[in-house]
Amino acid sequence: MLQTLLTRTAVMQAQMQIQNESMLATLKLMQEGQQALAREVAVLRDGQNELRVTTGVMQAELKALNERMTYYATEAKVESVRTEVESVRTALHKAIEAQTWRLMIWMTAAGSGLVGATYYIARNVH
Repeated sequence: MLQTLLTRTAVMQAQMQIQNESMLATLKLMQEGQQALAREVAVLRDGQNELRVTTGVMQAELKALNERMTYYATEAKVESVRTEVESVRTALHKAIEAQTWRLMIWMTAAGSGLVGATYYIARNVH
């Protein structure tokens, strides 16, 4: 019986040793993963800092652009451009209307001439 107890104890100690080694290997893998994760977080933080700097530069440029836009796009200038566009639009419509009437007159004259020519041929050519 003592022999059986000693054997069982030795087997249990061997199993415990195997489990301990397995747990140590798992712990080591977890520590390596944690270190890799810490390196990735550091890279992300560096990227975030660069992004903050870039965002600050972009905001400064946007502010400068807004200042320039307020200089160029004053209300009076916008109104003068609208007036100019309206005058060009009116002139374009008048030109199109004049061209349309010229085309109508020309087509009427050409059509009348063709009718006259047809009548002359039909009457005088036998």
